[in-house]
Amino acid sequence: MRSLIFCDPSFSAVPVVDCDVVQYQACLAAFGHVTVLTSASQVEQRLHQQTFDTLLVLTNTLDNQIQGLIQRTLTSKPMVIVVNAKIWQQTALTNLLDCGRITFIPEMLTVNRLTSVISLAQARFNAASKTLAEFKKLDDEIRSIKLLSQAKLIVMQQGFDEAKAHQIIQQQAMQKGLSLAQMSAQIIAVTSPQKSPLAAVTLAVSNDGAPHVGAVIPNLNTLSF
Repeated sequence: MRSLIFCDPSFSAVPVVDCDVVQYQACLAAFGHVTVLTSASQVEQRLHQQTFDTLLVLTNTLDNQIQGLIQRTLTSKPMVIVVNAKIWQQTALTNLLDCGRITFIPEMLTVNRLTSVISLAQARFNAASKTLAEFKKLDDEIRSIKLLSQAKLIVMQQGFDEAKAHQIIQQQAMQKGLSLAQMSAQIIAVTSPQKSPLAAVTLAVSNDGAPHVGAVIPNLNTLSF
């Protein structure tokens, strides 16, 4: 495990027994390499250069700069993040914790608790990441269904029933190496006047009614069925 400790100067200015960055570093070193940095800019630069599994943020006051650093880190390089602070603004903290992937420890984080806190943070991060992935998959599926339904309505306007429209889109997608959602999006785009012209979608069918790849067409009105 590669760990990065961001020890804000305000944290070091308030020394507490069993809450010393050197002791934190020694504790995490038992699990792998540990890097200690003391400025937000250094942290962002190092995160850009290297990959870490865990980020431990130690600060006296959880201010806007540190919150911004945490949010950007989650967006660009999601990882286990543990934040320890003695002063914070409740509304801002609530917004920060909404994603469920950050573990916040108020007041003192003693060294003898650090290992269990990191384990808890890893479990929270994994569970939240799994949930977010499931939500994204569900959202993609819903989007695909909406696109397919809209594309089928467009094809049905050419005189096909729903089953045939679905077959046409499905076979065109297979022939072009696209997913149903991608094929549907192309059909919608090529028949939408407010969109910029894209590669035309071919939905021509042969004499027996089977879809096939034909000549390039500007819109569905030029199709021959």
